[in-house]
Amino acid sequence: MVGACSLTFLAVDTLRDEASLPAQLTRLPAFLSDTILHHDFGYDGVFQKPLWNSMLDGLPVDLTLVVGGLVIGNVAGVWAGLRAGAQRGSREDRVAAIGSAAVLSVPVYWMGFMTLTLFAPGTGYLLRIPILSDYGGYVPLSRDPLGWLRAVWVPCLVVAAPLAAMSYRMVRASLADLAEEQFVRGARAKGVAEPRVMRRHALPVALSPVLSLAAVNMALVVTNVTLVETTFQLPGFFRRADIGQFLGELGHAPGIDVIHLLVFEAATIIAVAMVLCDLAQAWLDPRLRALG
Repeated sequence: MVGACSLTFLAVDTLRDEASLPAQLTRLPAFLSDTILHHDFGYDGVFQKPLWNSMLDGLPVDLTLVVGGLVIGNVAGVWAGLRAGAQRGSREDRVAAIGSAAVLSVPVYWMGFMTLTLFAPGTGYLLRIPILSDYGGYVPLSRDPLGWLRAVWVPCLVVAAPLAAMSYRMVRASLADLAEEQFVRGARAKGVAEPRVMRRHALPVALSPVLSLAAVNMALVVTNVTLVETTFQLPGFFRRADIGQFLGELGHAPGIDVIHLLVFEAATIIAVAMVLCDLAQAWLDPRLRALG
């Protein structure tokens, strides 16, 4: 987190003033003290408040999409991979393989845009489904829990879709590699049913690579959250990374300060998520605890 903020300061602040690298290095400790220790990232001229407060206002939406995308994506991918691993070569397995390839080939903003264009309550041309999330229809959880759920569940699914496809492929491949391992063959020799063999014996071992996959793709998840917030007009702070809105704000708020705060928030979320994934891997795999 500190490294990302430091590199951003050295690289991006040259847009604000053409200072030499030694001069920037002398200003770096003061910058890190002001931002990371005192949360002073500048003033937000758009919303007439400190930028840190603007980030805190949008943080619940950002975390909702990040956590929702991670949980839904991993759970759906593991469930699909488990079913495909137990029925390799079946029609269900082939359909899931084609579906995962299609999801990985489609940008998340296109999925969100098509949902809004074809099926959203206020804008759908094909069929208007009342329970779907609408464009700009976000309401806070404290004001209307059902309205909040209706506003975020489709964006969470859109964020989760690429991760679910990757998790599905990882679980299926891991289960295929584990199919001939001695502990799996021993369970089969005892007469344990194949679904139970996969679920109770092979899956705990296969989950470790899935967590690694989620950790290394956290930057992709944050990028997808930014695109989805822009598509659905959700009031998260990551939406400030939208190029059109960012260029429009340059005349009102120091755009470089917005970049610093976006990098700080994204780096913090990615770092925390990677630590949690490492802890979960150590809990699932005793070999990692032994190495530690």
